[in-house]
Amino acid sequence: MIKILLTELLCYFLFLIFVYIEDPVMVAAFITVMIAAGFMLKKTGSNFLQEIEKIYAENLGKVGLLAAAIALTVPFAIMGDSYWLQILNFMMLNAIMALGLNFMTGRAGLICLGYAAFMAIGAYTVGILTLKACISFWIALPLAGIFASMFGVILGLPALRVKGHYLALVTIAFGLIVQELLLNLESVTGGTNGLIDIPSPRFLGIDMGTTVNFGFMSMTYQANFYYLCLILLAITTVVLYRFSNSLFGLALNAMREDQLAAQCYGLNLTNYKLLAFAIGAFFGGIAGGVYAAMINFIAPENFGYSLSIIVISMIILGGLDSIPGALVGAFFLTVFPEKFRAFEDYRVMFYGIIIVLCLLFMREGLLPFKHRIFKPRTAGREEN
Repeated sequence: MIKILLTELLCYFLFLIFVYIEDPVMVAAFITVMIAAGFMLKKTGSNFLQEIEKIYAENLGKVGLLAAAIALTVPFAIMGDSYWLQILNFMMLNAIMALGLNFMTGRAGLICLGYAAFMAIGAYTVGILTLKACISFWIALPLAGIFASMFGVILGLPALRVKGHYLALVTIAFGLIVQELLLNLESVTGGTNGLIDIPSPRFLGIDMGTTVNFGFMSMTYQANFYYLCLILLAITTVVLYRFSNSLFGLALNAMREDQLAAQCYGLNLTNYKLLAFAIGAFFGGIAGGVYAAMINFIAPENFGYSLSIIVISMIILGGLDSIPGALVGAFFLTVFPEKFRAFEDYRVMFYGIIIVLCLLFMREGLLPFKHRIFKPRTAGREEN
């Protein structure tokens, strides 16, 4: 337990150092030192890393609770900095999307290069329902996930007949179709102007779009959404972890590895594919719904093809079919680029380079998926 606490506090301390460094040269030096330290630890401290990995694997519940407790203190540690709170909010929304896409692509093997469309559907569902129909955000948000799931099933229908590169093309086309619909249905979506002045949610009569006052310090409205995003991210992680480690998750793994063999064992691939698309799309819709309420403005260009590439970069960097990997990938590819805003025009190229390098030199990602190993009962246990 102490080792878990110390390692998480160390990561927390390094993150705070990274946040407070302003000079780009110092940031680059800090990242270089961290990478060098990581390689040295991997070469010389393999036993220590294996021990930490074993401790974490055996105490996942405690690890999660400690991480959540530490995360609750972040707004206070960064003194309510609105800029970094907003970046962390985006990071958690990206993490929710990465987890949803990871379940769809990493767990089930269904390639999706148009995942941003599900976020768009969720965002516009919340925007239209709260702005034009005056429905509460807390009702609109689950509806956003449900509508995105319905479109996930619609996208899953062609997946029953195609796979591999052809499925990737179908998902790209789906993303483009959704974006064109958002542009042309002007009476509903606002067209190129988008939806403006989307109302912020209210919780216990308090507008979440207003300043938070703790008495000893006040924080901007981003702190409200920070805790909302944190709760949703925790729920998403737990739900998808339970799905992944269930018989349903094993069936998706079997379908990913060999569809013909899975069918021979009696798996109904039609149902499993549609469910995988629906579940993955649901969390994309939830992320989009929160995004719309937090930003108060959405437009079709917010959900372009580049967003889909960014999300898939996150799961490739972290490791396909790895829940911790999706979280780490979302953190690195959301937080780190903010220190290099001068190269904003090259951001998509940067993500493309990461994908290529990972596929060439680190195909399993930073935190690769650990396959479950079947351990038969010992003779002593069988006698008992």
